[in-house]
Amino acid sequence: MIKFNNLELQWHTIKNNVRPQIEKLFETSAFINGPAVGEFEKDFAEFVGCQYAVGVSNGTDAIKLSVEALELQGKVGIIIPANTFIATILGAEQALPNAEFVLVDCDEYYQIDVKKIEESLEKNRSKWDECLIIPVHLYGHCADMAQIMSLAVEYDCKVMEDASQSRGTICEFGLRTGNIGRLAAFSLYPGKNLGAAGDAGIITTNDPDIYERLKLLKNWGSKKKYFYELKGYNNRLDTIQAIILNEKLKYLHRWNRERNLIAADYNFNIKNPNIIKPQKADYCVFHTYHVYCIRTKNSIGLMKHLNDNNIQTNIHYPVPIELTKPYAHLEFNNPRTREYATQLISLPIHPFMSPGEVNYICEKINSWEA
Repeated sequence: MIKFNNLELQWHTIKNNVRPQIEKLFETSAFINGPAVGEFEKDFAEFVGCQYAVGVSNGTDAIKLSVEALELQGKVGIIIPANTFIATILGAEQALPNAEFVLVDCDEYYQIDVKKIEESLEKNRSKWDECLIIPVHLYGHCADMAQIMSLAVEYDCKVMEDASQSRGTICEFGLRTGNIGRLAAFSLYPGKNLGAAGDAGIITTNDPDIYERLKLLKNWGSKKKYFYELKGYNNRLDTIQAIILNEKLKYLHRWNRERNLIAADYNFNIKNPNIIKPQKADYCVFHTYHVYCIRTKNSIGLMKHLNDNNIQTNIHYPVPIELTKPYAHLEFNNPRTREYATQLISLPIHPFMSPGEVNYICEKINSWEA
């Protein structure tokens, strides 16, 4: 079976360096806020290119804390893509349950449609005291941040990136995702291109005030134990996860390049006319291919064909947010997002795939008759 991902081989790559650090951790018992957390935060901020990073418990909490750290007041409108994982809206709603959410359709690159953002702002901005745009850099491709930041200036909006799928992705002006908006939330879920051995997340920013507020929010609102400055949460990053993540971070450039080579092979070798391959926009300088998704009108048939030939696949995402039970009441109808949900298939892509495995997958796709 060709695995969709292979976390075991990631472990084999890092284990010789990680094991002594974990043994030392258990000897010192610095399980909470140990030195490795600060080291990972520093190294991750340097990787992204920003001044500060704050490790947290998971990606959803990273979104929640990021939105809360902005201290938005009054009637708030929050614009998010319709085509994203449900955690984007869940985390934002946990921070601001009374906000008005607008789900915006995706473009041909599966990113939030900038024209639709502008239409929403023209329609709604005057009724909101404050507005937050949350672009999601989906599948390792970046959103059109130059246009989004321009709209944010024009309509007086704040921008918070959901960069959970795009560690290392570079936008057209040479900045990495996570270093463009006011702040950015990252999930470090195991399956991401930089993933923990469990749940974890991190937030990046260049704003010192937001940085200080995030440190309070993740730790019950406290700088010093038992002394509280605000109502916070228990959303800290475990030391053991920081150790594992920081060791994996050393390999992330290489692993992202390997993903690019696999994507290039897919792009060149998949010839089946019933398949639509992913496109890369000119504004995306470097795509990290967290997900390589193809589209076909008979996605169920192709998935069965690939599974019968021992190829694992996935779907990102089969149920649009606007069709889930918790959010159907919002009554949005985003046609591209709904159509793509029935057509998208995610192929195996990870840095340990062999050329033979990639060629085999392409051959099976090419031999499939819709």
